[in-house]
Amino acid sequence: MKEESVTHSPKPILHVLVVGFHHKKGCQIEYSYPPLNEGESDSECPSGWKYLPTLALPDGSHNYDDDTVYFHLPSLTDPDQTVYGISCFRQIPVEKIKNRTADITRGTVQKSVCVLSSVPLYGQIQVKMSLITHAYFEEGDFTKVSMLVEAYNNLNTCLLQIPDVSAAPQIFVGLSARDLVQQFRHKTLLLFKLLLLERRVVFYRSPVEPLCTTILSLLSLHPHMIEKGLHHCACIRPSRPMSPVPHYAPEPAQIIIEDSEKKCQMDQDIIKEPDKEELDVNLESTCQQNIQSVPSNVSIVVSRDEDLNGVDLCEEMDCDPEKYGAEVTSDYVTNGDDVDGVLNGDKSPSDLSQTESHLPRDTSMDTLGEATVSSFLANVAQVDAEACGCPLQVFDDGYLCLPYLSLPYMDVLMDQNVRGYFVGATNVLFKQKKKLAEVLVEVETGRVETSDLELRRLLHLSTEDLRFADYLVRHVAEEKHDVFVDGVGWEGGDEWIRAQFRAYTLCLLRTSLLQEGSRELDHFNAAFVSAWKHTHNYTTWVDGGGRDAVLNINPGHPFAGQLSVADMKLRLTHTMQNTEGGRKLNQAMVSTGKAVVTTGRAVGGAISQAKGALSSWWSNLTTTPGAEVAEPAAEVEPAAGQVYEV
Repeated sequence: MKEESVTHSPKPILHVLVVGFHHKKGCQIEYSYPPLNEGESDSECPSGWKYLPTLALPDGSHNYDDDTVYFHLPSLTDPDQTVYGISCFRQIPVEKIKNRTADITRGTVQKSVCVLSSVPLYGQIQVKMSLITHAYFEEGDFTKVSMLVEAYNNLNTCLLQIPDVSAAPQIFVGLSARDLVQQFRHKTLLLFKLLLLERRVVFYRSPVEPLCTTILSLLSLHPHMIEKGLHHCACIRPSRPMSPVPHYAPEPAQIIIEDSEKKCQMDQDIIKEPDKEELDVNLESTCQQNIQSVPSNVSIVVSRDEDLNGVDLCEEMDCDPEKYGAEVTSDYVTNGDDVDGVLNGDKSPSDLSQTESHLPRDTSMDTLGEATVSSFLANVAQVDAEACGCPLQVFDDGYLCLPYLSLPYMDVLMDQNVRGYFVGATNVLFKQKKKLAEVLVEVETGRVETSDLELRRLLHLSTEDLRFADYLVRHVAEEKHDVFVDGVGWEGGDEWIRAQFRAYTLCLLRTSLLQEGSRELDHFNAAFVSAWKHTHNYTTWVDGGGRDAVLNINPGHPFAGQLSVADMKLRLTHTMQNTEGGRKLNQAMVSTGKAVVTTGRAVGGAISQAKGALSSWWSNLTTTPGAEVAEPAAEVEPAAGQVYEV
């Protein structure tokens, strides 16, 4: 079997397949162009893609007339490349088949036309392949595959004409950020932050298309994640041989001790702070880590707000703090041109104070106004996110992203070399398997459940986070009067939503560089930031060059400000609608109203129930996420199998 020749192709479209359901053999490949295995049967899968037919023809597909599946496969030859699968499923009555073969024994025919691509153009390919699939079934003769060969050639011709696929606007076709916000509302931000923690997350829904698009739309909110952050999302080196995973030759050891020593020596020559012993200790530690080539957590030492890694910004910029004041480095978010203007004398700090990037942190959001915040977010969103280290390397070193996963792949998730995953499933066994998921997301109902109380604390949305989420929800929920521009217009549209999350990400990255205990960290939930700093994606970002580029952004939450009555209403609404305690209170109130009509005894019981729910809800509302509550351990630990909604 020549697996080496399967995916070696300069063309973006690797294969076009037909996957059918056989009443005795189950799912199987019936046709492939080009052949998956040169010189062998079209229906024979490479060992590393043994269960490819179960991905293209998903569980429960017989319950629907048509569906679409997005899935990921590891490349058979390149451990640093993901293969993107787009499968269009259809089911038609057997009466519509003009050329019935002997293997058609049921009342319906179920098949999928599948494309394997080297570029993540999910929706763009799906739109074209859905038309091809429709025509293929309308033909009524599945032996006529000439249109599939033409589809392969035409798709490659079209995609090869795109100069840079990663920057093409077609990259987000079919991935609606508006639908995601409308579905999960304030929890959209919760799921956005959950990805950064690199936990074991399972999304569940049937049919498959809304399941896959939910996961991919969520990824599209992270800057450049879809375009450049999925190269390793399906590639792992399992601890034991597995048939669904290709076997790669071991990588040769790469030891670059001399270069690391030279780099560390250059860093020591550039940064000379003889009176800062802590900086020297950190620098020596960082050099030692580079020599050993072992990823580790890097602590960022900041002695005060003007210092970054022990280097005074005013000293580095060669400016006089007495002349320009603390505003230049502490209170403003500007780009490099504004700072250069101050240093060259073309602008004064008072000029910076008039820019739209300035947000007074001691002013309430009611006074500040939404127009000012919108302008601030727009300015930050214009910063080059890629220069700031995006996309964050979440799907790397054993963290997987699989928009759809069939049952035979469950063992892959349990391998010890898998750190975590973001996966979608339609089989109920993924929900019932113990310890498989730390977080279960019910896509259809919008519920996010976990049995980990500590993780609930990390995902607690601060007041500032709720303001940001509410800002998104209100703009998305605005009624559109023109159906032709619904979701296409700028404000409240898909690209607008991604721009807001891009600005949020950059502000979060910049704020994370502050010293522990800074009040700005509390605006993003300090417990979350602390946990995030221990993840692979954050330590990789700190070691990269994006940390320096992000320094032009002002630290702090874009929605920071004093509390107002609106914040109390927002917190109350969020708690009542999106937490288990809030729903219990609503149910208790309804029960109380019904009981009043019946008997006095029932009234007393319902009122008692309502008081208990209200007391529990209010204690959760008024307790800060980081506060420790003195309670017996038996009451804190969840019961076996008990889950809580985040």
